[in-house]
Amino acid sequence: MTADPQPTWQRYTVSPELLARADMAEALRARDFGAAFLLIRKWDHVSQDRIASSIEGFSQSRVSRIASGKARVEDVDVIERIADGLHIPGIMIGLAPRPWESGTEVPRPRRESLRVPTHLRDLISSTGAPPVVPRRDEVTESIRTLLASVQPPAPGPGGGRQVALPPYDLEGHILAAWSSGRPREGTPAIVMVAGFPGSGKTEFARFIAEITGWPLLDKDTLSRPLTESLLLATGDDPNDRHSDTYMGRIRPLEYRSMFDTAFDNLRLGITTIVTAPFVRELGDPRWVERMAKRAGNCGAAVAAVWLRCDIDSMRDYMESRDAARDSWKLSYWDDYLKTINPDARPVCTHYLVDNSRHAQTNLAEQARRIASQVRDAS
Repeated sequence: MTADPQPTWQRYTVSPELLARADMAEALRARDFGAAFLLIRKWDHVSQDRIASSIEGFSQSRVSRIASGKARVEDVDVIERIADGLHIPGIMIGLAPRPWESGTEVPRPRRESLRVPTHLRDLISSTGAPPVVPRRDEVTESIRTLLASVQPPAPGPGGGRQVALPPYDLEGHILAAWSSGRPREGTPAIVMVAGFPGSGKTEFARFIAEITGWPLLDKDTLSRPLTESLLLATGDDPNDRHSDTYMGRIRPLEYRSMFDTAFDNLRLGITTIVTAPFVRELGDPRWVERMAKRAGNCGAAVAAVWLRCDIDSMRDYMESRDAARDSWKLSYWDDYLKTINPDARPVCTHYLVDNSRHAQTNLAEQARRIASQVRDAS
């Protein structure tokens, strides 16, 4: 049966041998494309990425959701696109004979597309991958809004040094991953999503992970059970993240474990999102330079995203999520405010996402809404 292509990409069509199988005929007759995609993988040895690239408007993640039973195909227009893309005879799925079956195929009108960025054209020519057609839809426009403002380095404490990170087109890489369904294309990067507690960084990080397929490492999720156990073992409040024990002995280990895991991914060429406050780290020029050097040694880049939020909005969010780790902050709010500078920004080149109450759009809320639409559409 048909095997995956060699370096030059070619459109995949279902092999005659597979179409002749009884189980494939039954799956197509029932319009069970999840079963059909699994049979294609098993007998034609074709990847989900190649299947998606052969069907107009499909992504690898959508093929995956259909194959796993998390989504079904019922719209006739989508069924026709699958039939035409994979050359499945219309009679096998309850359609009239397709134009290509008679040799008089009329090309389907292509969807409006954007110009393919230079870095993607270079990537295509070097890998032989199918062309990426950037989308023009609500998700794409929301990404552009969310990442529209690249800020220059902020002054360090006391007018200290600033660090200009090597240029990295984070927006372009996010849009490429969303358009192509291929999260591992291009230069890998460690994407740090940072901000004070309650700023909305976790929601924003999840949004980026949802639309790109990049893995997400959340410091709280990774370390909270162990951190709370260690604090209890040392006789400290398990929810106090301002004690000497936590700041001096436990916090450094949380960050070390998270970054060690992230760099394991980077060495495999996988862009990874990490989210944590990073207030101390991104305010230290020497730390930023060490991180950039470490990433460079892996052939990876560094991108920083800072979530800006006003005091009242941060408190509202912490109260609404009702997390135990926020109990000290909320109980001693005035004391907590003395420990932070809400106007602080990283000392390195960074994206600034304004999630303040006075912002025109609640960006974290918009991220949640668009991410929900992505799940429904995939």
